[in-house]
Amino acid sequence: MTRYCGLALTGARLTRTTRTEILMELPRRPKGDTYLPDGALTTAMERLRSVERAHELRIGIVSAFDFRTRMLPYWYADKRMAPCSVRTLTDVLFASGFRHIRTVLQQWTPRFQPSRAVLDGRPLDLLLVSAMQVHAEPAYDLIRDAHQLGDARPLVLAGGPKAIYEPSDYLELGPRPGVGADCVVTGEAYVLLDLLETVFRDWKPGEHVRATFDRVRGSGALNSVPGLVYLSPDRPPESPVAVNTGVQRLLRDLDEMPVPDAGYRLLEPPHRGRDLRADPLPAKRVKWTSPIASIVTTQGCKFACPYCPIPAVNQRTWRHKSPERFAAEIKHIYEEFGITCFFGTDDNYFNKPETVAAQMQALAETTTRGTRLGKVIKFYTEATQFDVYRNRDLLPLCRKAGLRGIWFGIEDLTATLVRKGQSAGPAAELFDELSGLGIEPHIMMIHSDEQPLRSPAGTLDGLLNQVQHVRNMGAVSYQCTYLGPAVGTKDLEPAAEARAIFKRVEGRLVPQAHQDGNHVVSSVHSRPWRQQMNLIRAYIAFYNPLNTLRALWALRRGRVSGKQLAFQLIGQIGLLLTVPKMWMWARRLKRGPIERWQGAEPPRIPMIDAHTAEEMNWAIGHAPTPGFETPARVVAQATADVDQVASGEAIALPQVYV
Repeated sequence: MTRYCGLALTGARLTRTTRTEILMELPRRPKGDTYLPDGALTTAMERLRSVERAHELRIGIVSAFDFRTRMLPYWYADKRMAPCSVRTLTDVLFASGFRHIRTVLQQWTPRFQPSRAVLDGRPLDLLLVSAMQVHAEPAYDLIRDAHQLGDARPLVLAGGPKAIYEPSDYLELGPRPGVGADCVVTGEAYVLLDLLETVFRDWKPGEHVRATFDRVRGSGALNSVPGLVYLSPDRPPESPVAVNTGVQRLLRDLDEMPVPDAGYRLLEPPHRGRDLRADPLPAKRVKWTSPIASIVTTQGCKFACPYCPIPAVNQRTWRHKSPERFAAEIKHIYEEFGITCFFGTDDNYFNKPETVAAQMQALAETTTRGTRLGKVIKFYTEATQFDVYRNRDLLPLCRKAGLRGIWFGIEDLTATLVRKGQSAGPAAELFDELSGLGIEPHIMMIHSDEQPLRSPAGTLDGLLNQVQHVRNMGAVSYQCTYLGPAVGTKDLEPAAEARAIFKRVEGRLVPQAHQDGNHVVSSVHSRPWRQQMNLIRAYIAFYNPLNTLRALWALRRGRVSGKQLAFQLIGQIGLLLTVPKMWMWARRLKRGPIERWQGAEPPRIPMIDAHTAEEMNWAIGHAPTPGFETPARVVAQATADVDQVASGEAIALPQVYV
């Protein structure tokens, strides 16, 4: 299979280079052009604050949620932690001067319909929909519902992880032509502000912002905003073509983000209605509705696991907040909203020990109302066993700062599946030290086609052998997901070529909600239903009445024994939700038939690079679209770009092939 792998600029001509057997990931910008200029986000917010008439726009931000994903290990936290992504958008838009904003979490308000939303006396002007891949289908329904308003509908923008990896999936959703998002944002908050600025420059008094967007899109002005995907205006809905403006530039200094505040103050309260309530959730009720606060502390990971898309989306960078800002955010949220439990949305918090030391020292030295902050808050995060073990000298400081638990992506104790420096001996030593300090060790494992259910006594190859071992090591909680090729990872294309990915089971398409790791949706095992049952056996081996009695017997014998008991109870409640769903999926897999993806296929909607007019891949290697023709306007725009290069004018050419 051939993969487009780069753009080579020779004189004034763009030539497409190719390489065979290149595995797709998200592309990244050329070296030296990865970051925004420092201060760019702050300046963008200041410029938008000067566009006063835009501040009257009614903006609805919706976090989509698919209730089919309410299973272990997610069921407890999914409704108790307001997602960081949509809260950040609210904070950024509020800091930019917009005042009529409401953030709706579908897990709290499942029946919400944008077509019935009235905010501060007026329908929505902008609808922003954010979703992970597993929540994509409810996001599509929200967008379809907005189209019920016809010409009066809001400008619809889609974002979030699903949009980052598969942006064209939000376009032409049906059931009739022209139904879909107007534009998809494949980047962070700055891309949204850049898009709004570009639209507002051409906004005429009294004009609906969606009409302005359509005019700006037709002019080609959106091509100057890296990080967007939209439908070419030159093609009819019956044969759509998506235009990709390239890879976003990343915000280097995370301190430029507003302090989390408006994202909590403008939350829609939980209810079963289809419209919006007159007032947002009162600040004093936030801690009861969202008792866990997710915060961005660091972003990036030095490992390059083939099943993980995170390093690519961060363009192999490492970013973090300053120690002072990190501590100030936690203090602000605690004092303003009373939240005491914080979860760092880190990919690998102990990636760089100097960052951990500085942030934990700042948190340990921070006081609130005469008390050390680390005594009244609890901080949790994710890290690898290798990095925490190597820097375990920092753990006493971390505990003083309020660190109460670490989720370890160990995946496989034998390091057969993936090597991240993990091993059983150091893990046991580390867990013992963590428990002694009162820091909870939580385990995240992966099951795969090659791993047996059991192995001989004294070995750790078997799934159940590892469950028993981590429980004996003192793991507080356990999760096990099945290895599947996530979109945007190097594993996806080999799995497609091996015909391992399930397309239909019993004649029905595999829903995106089943891409959660809890469902076996990719396997070359002769009996995939048995692999599904293995996940059930693994959870029952960890969460069961016998282990509950053991935890009860050991209560007060260790500093984390109370949490071990609590998670046994939470886990067994979660099993009541999880086992029936897993069992039903295993039954469907057994009955079959299972239809599989037959290697790379042409995309549903072809995508072209806005600057070269070439058909392109983005996170997924597709087969070329038969009979594809590039829209004439895009060819003209690309020609103009090349002419600019030939004349010596500056133009940023993002790398869009890998």
